[in-house]
Amino acid sequence: MSPSPSSFDAADTPRPQDLAQRRQQLKAQRKVRFYTMAWRAFAITGLACGSVWLATSPIWFIRSAQQIDVSDNQLLSDENIQRLLPVPYPQSLLEVQTDDLTERLLTHPPIQDAVVSRRLLPPGLHVQVTERYPVAIALPDTASPVAAIPDQPVPFQEPGLLDAQGYWMPRNSYSALGADAASPELTVVGMRPGYESAWQTIYREVSKSPVAITAIDWKDLNNLVLQTELGSVHLGPYSSRFAAQLGALDQLRSIDQEVNPETVAFIDLRDPDNPIVEILQATNPPEGVP
Repeated sequence: MSPSPSSFDAADTPRPQDLAQRRQQLKAQRKVRFYTMAWRAFAITGLACGSVWLATSPIWFIRSAQQIDVSDNQLLSDENIQRLLPVPYPQSLLEVQTDDLTERLLTHPPIQDAVVSRRLLPPGLHVQVTERYPVAIALPDTASPVAAIPDQPVPFQEPGLLDAQGYWMPRNSYSALGADAASPELTVVGMRPGYESAWQTIYREVSKSPVAITAIDWKDLNNLVLQTELGSVHLGPYSSRFAAQLGALDQLRSIDQEVNPETVAFIDLRDPDNPIVEILQATNPPEGVP
């Protein structure tokens, strides 16, 4: 049996107590929303005011290069690197474009890598650098004219410096920045672009060789020539046998006990298992011959 209309309306009619409780809940929710919005607006305003204060407060200004801290530099002094940063003094710390300063540092060949960051306490900048260490002087081949050989790069035609990775830089790269870097004792003639991988192996083996090596002649790609304490050494084309060839050279350190070094034209190590000592031919005529 279905309920009568009068009983249905009575059951669905909210009680005065429920209506009063509902009004109180809505009022509380509106109050919470009001305070939330007010706090959010206050926080945003405070953050904006704080940012303006940081940007304009004299405390957060860079006023001289003394506020730029430099680390990990060995060849370039702190002053050398500070002079490379185009910071217009005074400038707000927040307005400094650290990425732009990093890019400017990387345009200088002696600097391999750099990171410029802001320092809040005390206010300033921090510069971390990785330098390129010159390990050899790269000399051009001035004795013969430059001739482009198909599929072979032309050697560098200006004096320069090489690091252990084969990176070539102008000879005055350090002096141009006011640095007094020591000149390498090793010289290389005929270094070419694109030969960085081979140079890395050559320099690594040469630097640990017991036989002192002072010069590398790479003008002729068919004959790599080393100037050593034992004299001139011919190795033929550079190959994976380079380390074995230097090992064979080490075995010849006592050659001066068997052969007069002044009579040695060169040492042939094309085959490291069969070293050959080439002797100078006598140029003086036999006695009694005019």
